Amino acid sequence: MTRTPFSNLDKKTFRQAITELLEREYKILGSHKVLELIAEDIMSLHHKYYPKNSRPSFGQLSWVTTAADNPKPQLGQKFEEYRQETINLPYVTAEDIELKRQNVSKTEHDLIRIERLTKSAKKQGALLTVEELAAILNRSTATISKRIKEYHEKHDDLLPLKGYIMDMGRGTTHKKKILELYEQNVQPPDIAKKTDHSMSAVDRYIKDYERIKFLIRRGIEIQQISHMTGRGKSVIKQYIQIYKKYHEDCDDGDQQEFEKDEI
Repeated sequence: MTRTPFSNLDKKTFRQAITELLEREYKILGSHKVLELIAEDIMSLHHKYYPKNSRPSFGQLSWVTTAADNPKPQLGQKFEEYRQETINLPYVTAEDIELKRQNVSKTEHDLIRIERLTKSAKKQGALLTVEELAAILNRSTATISKRIKEYHEKHDDLLPLKGYIMDMGRGTTHKKKILELYEQNVQPPDIAKKTDHSMSAVDRYIKDYERIKFLIRRGIEIQQISHMTGRGKSVIKQYIQIYKKYHEDCDDGDQQEFEKDEI
């Protein structure tokens, strides 16, 4: 069998160390399965009397990143101005070892690890960035961005990345997903759960979208809509594209007028 960097990782666990100790130092002979069961019992007792603390265990990566409860950032805010959180990320798991044995593709493995890392960080009260994922997984930011896009094309939920949760940058993936779920008649509480956003944020996007939909139907031009709603032209254009996708009454002629106005 071809050896990979993952080939022997499951031989370096605490459980395996106990099994080897029983064989080597205590000369306990017999079924290897029995020794594994004894090791499992010892691990259970360890977890019972010494609950998991903040120290990383096998395969985990200690990482310092942005706390999820930071307020929405101000223009020009520096990274060091955010409150930080120290977390333990599941960098290499038993699942990774098994997937490598099954010869899963690098792309599919990246998708699984990106989902696991981002959701684990969020569960611990922190948010990862595309750049951090690139550093952790030793991939380029372009590759990570491509993988994230692929994930969102395949799944209804949104990965809880810093840029999405805090509405940073010009990316509008989260807004697009929220509004498309809304157009698909998904209830707002379920939208909030799927996109990992607060109900207030979901309600705000829906309210803005409904206002813009009303103005679109009235034939108002983008510049006027922008003035009336306080929203940028690029945001309004994105909302128009979503509206056009789900409503036949916005025909190509209307869209051309909007695009001419944008120019």
